[in-house]
Amino acid sequence: MVDPLGYILTIIRADAGVAAITTRVRGGEPAKGDALGPGLYQPFVVLARLGHQRQKRLPVQEVRIAARCYGVTFQGASALAGAVSDAVHAIGPQTSAGGVGIWTAFDDGGEGTLKDPDTDQPYEVIIIAVNAADRPIA
Repeated sequence: MVDPLGYILTIIRADAGVAAITTRVRGGEPAKGDALGPGLYQPFVVLARLGHQRQKRLPVQEVRIAARCYGVTFQGASALAGAVSDAVHAIGPQTSAGGVGIWTAFDDGGEGTLKDPDTDQPYEVIIIAVNAADRPIA
């Protein structure tokens, strides 16, 4: 089954609004040097797949992705979350070079601004709902 997380990551990373804030957009977990302690915070985004649901009679799936948008401040985390939302909200249809077909993607809400329990860095979570093919599109 096709996982659209990588393609969504590419869309977010290529967005001018996100790139104006950070080029650090990761899948799964922060890269070494992303999550630093107080006084060394920097903006970055981590995408994590929350799960999926396949349609019963169509080769389509809905995949839910959490985007944790870390900022230097609470306002910075919210600004980054807004930029990520703008990058993915109401996109589609499109197909990646690798055959990942996206019909639609939407910002489906989030949890508000929080503090990372390990670093105390502010972050905001948005949930991205992606309607995608469940197999490569030729």
